[in-house]
Formats: sequence, structure tokens, C-alpha cells
Amino acid sequence: MIDDRPGRPSLDEMAPIERVSVAEQVARNLLDLIRTGSVRPGQQLPTERELAATLQVSRPSVREAVRGLQILGVLRARQGGGLFVTSLKAAEILAPLQMLITLTEDNFEALHESRVVVEGAIGRLLAQKITVATIVRLRKMVEIQQGLTGNAVAFRVSDMEFHRTLGAALDNPFLERISESLYVLGFEYRKIAWETPGVLARSVRDHEQIIKALEAKDPDLTAAAMVRHMESVHETTKAAMTKKAQD
Repeated sequence: MIDDRPGRPSLDEMAPIERVSVAEQVARNLLDLIRTGSVRPGQQLPTERELAATLQVSRPSVREAVRGLQILGVLRARQGGGLFVTSLKAAEILAPLQMLITLTEDNFEALHESRVVVEGAIGRLLAQKITVATIVRLRKMVEIQQGLTGNAVAFRVSDMEFHRTLGAALDNPFLERISESLYVLGFEYRKIAWETPGVLARSVRDHEQIIKALEAKDPDLTAAAMVRHMESVHETTKAAMTKKAQD
């Protein structure tokens, strides 16, 4: 007898049981090892043969799982042999995603809005947490950047390190990862702006103002300096993107 009482799902409404491939199960197991710290960033994994024997699966299944994790930026094969866990930094994890993301006018504005909110809040925390040693390090970076305004590639490396240093000074892994992720997602498009005359010098001035605010340990002043820098990044990057679209 069919039970047609209300509130009971019919057979047509029931979802099918999920079938997970062996390769996906292998990938999940490897991710769990990394997540729990059993396998750490930079550490070498067992060979394909050893993984297959340990997990009692076929080598093709292990190979497929490893290939997927390499695409995601979690694993990397080094020349000369060996499979290693990457540093798991945002730049590596988000690199594949950058290739798929096209910044449109809408999501470019959303990215900017996100950075303003996050970096402004980060500025307030940094004013309370920054150490003299970190300020000295940031100051040395800016001194170097002053001589790199004609070298976009070298400046790019220094700029990333400047912002990473700010993130590390938070002593908050969640905010640090969020900040770095937003930075990385806009990185490819920021490179276009860095080729524009005057943009690098403007970034140096922004960095100097951030450091001055941090030295004063003023949360409002630091938040304002961080937001001004985001506004500058937004303005110059948008102008560069518009120019490229017109060329």
C-alpha cells in the first residue's frame, strides 16, 4: 500500500546516491593528510607506487588524483623526480583560478570593494599589533622600491613582499590569507597598470604613508592610508584596463 500522506518525499524527489570515483577518494585522503598536518608544506610525498600500495588502489587512480591536486596548486612535481606539497600560499593555490577569471566591470568593482573593506579593517589591527622590527623592515623595502620605479618586474616582487609582511604582522592566519587572496586575484591586471609611467612612484608614496601611520600607531590614520592605497590601485588599474581594451 502506497503511503501518500503529506510531508513524505516521493521516489521522484529523492536524490541519487553520490558515486565518488576512486581517484577522488585518493585526492580527499591526501588533502586530509595535508589539512591535519600529517604532511606539511614542502614535504615530499611517497612515490606513486607506494601510495597505490598503501591506499590499496590502482596506480592510474593515484596518478589521476595527483594530477588534479597539481592543477589546484596543492602538489608540485620537481625536476629530477619527487612529488612535493607546495607552500600552500595563496599565490600558488589561486594561480590556476587566475587563468579562469576574467575581470569584468562588475566583478572588478566588487574586488575593489572587498579590498577596501578588508584592508581598512586590517589597517586598524596593524596599528595595534605592529612591532618596531616590522616597521624597520617595511621602511627598508620602501627605500629599495624608490630605486625600482623604472623596473616593473622587480617592483612587482617587492610590492608583493610588502603586502605579505603587513599580512604576517597581523598574527591572524585567517585575515592574512583573505588579504593575500584578494591581492593575488587582482595581480595579473595590476601588472598592466605597473607598466604605466608614474604608477610605481605613486605606489611608493602610498607605502610611505602607510608606514608613517603605523609608526604613529593610529588606527584611524592607518585605516585611511590603507584605503587610500586601495583607491589608488583601483584608479590606476581601471585606467590601464580601459586603455588596453581600446588598443
